Amino acid sequence: MPFSQIEFTRKLGTWCDGVTVLNLFHLGRTAFLIVGVGTFPDALSPFELEFYYKKRRDLMTTRIVFRFGMLDSDWQLRKFPPTKSAENLLSQRPSHAKDWAVAVELTPED
Repeated sequence: MPFSQIEFTRKLGTWCDGVTVLNLFHLGRTAFLIVGVGTFPDALSPFELEFYYKKRRDLMTTRIVFRFGMLDSDWQLRKFPPTKSAENLLSQRPSHAKDWAVAVELTPED
């Protein structure tokens, strides 16, 4: 879990703050992408959520992809200071799954 990487939130055992930037993009008739920057006590980090559905009006997803944080050169969660522009950080988010600190794909069992 992302909050286990951050000492303050690990001690509390919960995610503790909010989202500073949030954008929504259509990926097709049955899919959309949410991209944003989350803030926690001492840092900012980008995230992405993809939602896929079988049919347009379905309530249950067929796939969810969650990506959070960028990796630094030591393969640790890279933290950005709260003074960094969230919009700039969002534009620099990873484009490959291997560059995210957390990348999880969830699909229901058949």
